[in-house]
Amino acid sequence: MKQNVVPEVLAIREKNKFMRIRLSIFLLLLAFFSLPASARHKKATDVTFDSNKAKTQTLTENDQRVFDYYFDEALSLKHQEKYAAAFDLFRYCIAIDSLNAQAWYETAAFYINLKQPEQALVSMEKAFSLNKGNEWYALGLAGMYISHDKESDAIAIYEDLVKMKPEDENLLYQLAGLYAQTENYKAAIRTYEKVERLIGKNESVSFEKYKLYKTLNNPKKAIREIVTLCADYPYDTEYVLLLGDAWMDLGKPDKALVQYMAAKAMDSNNPAVALSFADYYNETGDTLAAQRQLILALTNPSTDVDMKLNIFSPILATSMQTADSVKIPKYFEILLEQHPNDPKIRDLHVQWLLKSGQKQEAKNELRTVLDLNPNQLQSWKMYLELNAEADNQQQLRQICTEALTYFPKEPIFWFYQGLSWISDPVSEADSTNHLNAIDFFQKAVAVAKPEDAVFLSRLYGLIGDSYNALSKKTLAFEYYDKALAAFPGNILVLNNYAYYLCEDGGDLAKAERMSRKTIEAEPKNPTYLDTFAWIFFKEGKYGLAKIYIERAVANELDPSSVILEHYGDILWFNGEQDAALVQWGKALKLQDPSEILFQKVETGKYVNP
Repeated sequence: MKQNVVPEVLAIREKNKFMRIRLSIFLLLLAFFSLPASARHKKATDVTFDSNKAKTQTLTENDQRVFDYYFDEALSLKHQEKYAAAFDLFRYCIAIDSLNAQAWYETAAFYINLKQPEQALVSMEKAFSLNKGNEWYALGLAGMYISHDKESDAIAIYEDLVKMKPEDENLLYQLAGLYAQTENYKAAIRTYEKVERLIGKNESVSFEKYKLYKTLNNPKKAIREIVTLCADYPYDTEYVLLLGDAWMDLGKPDKALVQYMAAKAMDSNNPAVALSFADYYNETGDTLAAQRQLILALTNPSTDVDMKLNIFSPILATSMQTADSVKIPKYFEILLEQHPNDPKIRDLHVQWLLKSGQKQEAKNELRTVLDLNPNQLQSWKMYLELNAEADNQQQLRQICTEALTYFPKEPIFWFYQGLSWISDPVSEADSTNHLNAIDFFQKAVAVAKPEDAVFLSRLYGLIGDSYNALSKKTLAFEYYDKALAAFPGNILVLNNYAYYLCEDGGDLAKAERMSRKTIEAEPKNPTYLDTFAWIFFKEGKYGLAKIYIERAVANELDPSSVILEHYGDILWFNGEQDAALVQWGKALKLQDPSEILFQKVETGKYVNP
């Protein structure tokens, strides 16, 4: 079938079996290796397709007792999930009796779990060579051959199995699939015909034969397979649609339409009918009619949710670029009315709301998603991010508290918990809030990944800021050092450390080195320029201080009272007293002026802090 309308949808309609062989073999191996040992090895007497019986090694009576003891002990350890010890004992058993198939089999299973496929294959080949009468060993080895792309070796095993069990349709089906994989199409068809003789006509087998005949450029026999199926099941809508799909696949849309019309007459409410019509209209160039059929399938209550999402996702993507976007809310309304508790539909709704700029609605929908299923980490992170933009610190704390009940080892929630206590200007001065922040930041550090150096550096820097606010300078500087040790390029910490070191009368040379790095990283950042200027002022380098404070003011649309006060101080010591008074006056009119600033304006001269 040509996949023109919505490739994902049509792929589902066709019932793709491309990986059937590998999947079924994987499941077979899974079942095989999880069987109790007694059950697996009992099968050795069920089928014997080789004249050689299990090979054995003649052991002394004492050696046999030793072998049996350690083998049973190994099985016991395996059942206790003490795998390392069990593996060692199974290998020791092989050292005692290298011709024991069961011991080789057990090591094969361990090598698979250890992701050592080559060693697993060697062990499995050895087990099978020692007991070719064991069907499970044969199937296990065939599965390994397939996983190693040795299909011809797997075919040889299946052919021998089929000779001994010619009425086992599962073996025949696997063999037919292997023939098809190795492009022996005629052998595959003959084998599928054997399956049909056993179980009768079957959609799966007929469809495989249809594909094989089509590959062999035999369209008459290809279509005959589906026609026969329809004749056997004349009232089955799916088979009628399948015949239509086959005609479409062969480039005969007119004949396909006859089948689609017949299917519609039989079951007009079947969403598969609408999907087939969508393919037909798309193939014949009527894209609007194709779109209408897809909408019919989308809004049909009986359409599977995953199918609806496969239909709707491309419609959604296309509509965002066209005038059809006005129809999207109505489609979501229908889908949510039909499937109110489906998280996939609600997740898609969230994505659309965000893309269309409806953040508040997206937050509300995310809350519903989380109420339906709170074990969704990404949804919590998105919900947190959207609420962080609103700057409601109390709400952020509530969200983080709830998220941490499900994800206590996610550092981002501890981080935002801490941040919420110091982000509110009103509460920032409260020492209790800083202590709370430190506690949450420390918890974030405890669960953060050691390799996430940038995040750890940010946490250490914030802890340092809180200790500085609490006037615990030694602890503050200790955490600033930790932050820079984790990530030397943390310019926020470099700036804060440099500024507080300067204010505290500390190592000004160190402060200058750190501040210079921030200017090199962001040469127009007014905050960093102000820090750099202030360090020069503290060092008595008033000319350099003036250069950088003027850059800070020039790069700030609304300079803060701190920057303007610094500007006035620097002008004063550069002999520009009148200009200094102007800047102090401007600073005084802004929020949070310092006490000393009042004194400077009142006295008309510089006042030492």
